[in-house]
Amino acid sequence: MLTDACGALPQAVPRLDDGVHLVTFNIRTGGIDGEGDESRRKAQIEFLSALAPDVLALQELRGWEQGDWRRLWELANAVGMVPLPPVLSRSGRGNHLALLVRPETVRVQGHDVDASRRSFYHGLGRVRLLLRDELEITALFTHLCFLGGDERLAEARWLTGYGDTYEGEAQRVVLLGDLNTIGLQDAEPDWGRIPANLRSRHCQLTPSGKFGVTDRRAIQLLHEAGWRDPFELHGREPHRTAGYWSEVELLDHRSDFVLVNQHLTGHVAGAVVHDTPLTRRLSDHLPVEVRLSTRPVSR
Repeated sequence: MLTDACGALPQAVPRLDDGVHLVTFNIRTGGIDGEGDESRRKAQIEFLSALAPDVLALQELRGWEQGDWRRLWELANAVGMVPLPPVLSRSGRGNHLALLVRPETVRVQGHDVDASRRSFYHGLGRVRLLLRDELEITALFTHLCFLGGDERLAEARWLTGYGDTYEGEAQRVVLLGDLNTIGLQDAEPDWGRIPANLRSRHCQLTPSGKFGVTDRRAIQLLHEAGWRDPFELHGREPHRTAGYWSEVELLDHRSDFVLVNQHLTGHVAGAVVHDTPLTRRLSDHLPVEVRLSTRPVSR
């Protein structure tokens, strides 16, 4: 199992007055299970209310479009946040995306609900935010395609321009979501432990046509373009975010990220994966939290 640098389960990121907390969370099928059981969704609301993020990116909002997005508004009202118009997952089995902000700390200055013009399997949202009236950033939120490395690589190409200065403008950008890839420096998982029909989602093919190592082309492309992993910035070992839920896929690995671009690395104050007995019951993905300071921090 992947752990933090101390070998223990990570603790909550300390809250400071000059910071904002960004969280990404794939909630698995809208938090709704067989026969309409919504107990997981209710427990997710309780967890997120206690966590109190300032920016919250959610994936797999399956079924949430029903009743004029009543489930999204129930969550928003419970956690004291404001939801932006959801990103519709037109190809991805209704696994919609949403971003919520805390109005006391975050001001929305612009929003594009379809930033990739329907080129992403699940969709891509882009929003311009002002954090604590001090730091302007652009937030991208998405759920990269699960089908395989070629699809993820094509989607990653849409994101490379945000990694550094683009068209003369040095934007500060953060990317939140389930990227369906392990980290660039993560240890190689033993994919042979999962059924062969599921390995195509994760692995490259060798010249002989056999499954080989993890297909990291998408995350490598993002890194080369200027995107950085907060765990690496702070010299911490990555923590698993998936691989503990299904009996046929019990293989710890990362899938969920909050990445920052070149011009935002100096503002990263902390990062954590919330891995507890509670969060393991909430979804097949663990929530990832990164704290940004509105002022540059020293490491």
